[in-house]
Amino acid sequence: MTSKNTASLQQVSSQQMTLEGVLNQHTVAALRIRYASLIEGTGSQFSMDLSGVSRSTSVGLSLLLCFMRKAKKCNKALVFVSIPDTLFEMARVSGLDDVLPLGRVS
Repeated sequence: MTSKNTASLQQVSSQQMTLEGVLNQHTVAALRIRYASLIEGTGSQFSMDLSGVSRSTSVGLSLLLCFMRKAKKCNKALVFVSIPDTLFEMARVSGLDDVLPLGRVS
């Protein structure tokens, strides 16, 4: 996904979702809506593969926090896996690496 304002969220199975593309102010609103519709089909524990995220602004971190809060509200355990180095570094610098459920391997 190379378009400046393109991102997608797909459910691979009841235990996994994939997030791809650019996370910015133009893409996150649609991703929040998509996530709300997909979370009902997940198991009590699921992962979200972030390896397809090509770029992210701080809005992308806000999106991950939103996903995490929604999962907790639905009594589900979410872990983010295969987080790109740049996104991980942004989370680390922001102090969110200890808040977000981050896994380095899927």
